Amino acid sequence: TRLPGFQGEWDVKRLGELADTDPENLGTETRSDYEFNYIALEDVDRGSLRSHSEQWFASAPSRARRKLRENDVLVSTVRPNLQSHLLFRTKVGEWVCSTGFCVVRCRPCVTSPDYIFAHLFSAPVKRQIDALLTGSNYPAINSGDVRALRIPVPTYAEQTAIAAALSDMDAEIVALKARRDKTRALKQAMMQQLLTGRTRLI
Repeated sequence: TRLPGFQGEWDVKRLGELADTDPENLGTETRSDYEFNYIALEDVDRGSLRSHSEQWFASAPSRARRKLRENDVLVSTVRPNLQSHLLFRTKVGEWVCSTGFCVVRCRPCVTSPDYIFAHLFSAPVKRQIDALLTGSNYPAINSGDVRALRIPVPTYAEQTAIAAALSDMDAEIVALKARRDKTRALKQAMMQQLLTGRTRLI
């Protein structure tokens, strides 16, 4: 299915051809008093950043090494079948994530971070990851495996349009969930009134 106004064949390329992986890392020369916000594996749940911690390099976990920039895509390489991936949106502050993530940094006007991020939850990418995990005692992949993931790629303009359409659907889902929760709370309040006789039906 194509969005209106787009034509032409899509290419299938490896992710490593479309983006840079783990482009910035903290080395041993990093100042001991370097302060940053740290994202561990357990802080991410299927696209949501649930929490983070504040760290100094001198006392930070040994896995706290991958520097982040806005719109970096974090691919969970430990238990990747749980899909604890994240599209990092924060503009302010110094941020670092665990080496349990492969950081994918899209190239400007070549690949859309939103488009690449959406593919991490698609069936074709899931099958590729599952194939890598088959027969493994420890469910993990590495950055080389992430670079080798094959993804269908249209033009940058079409990538952006697809990502916008999916984002609109996410916003609608959030609105519907909020409406559901409000209706559920209203029902709960009515139960309290009706089942105690405080409010009588006409």
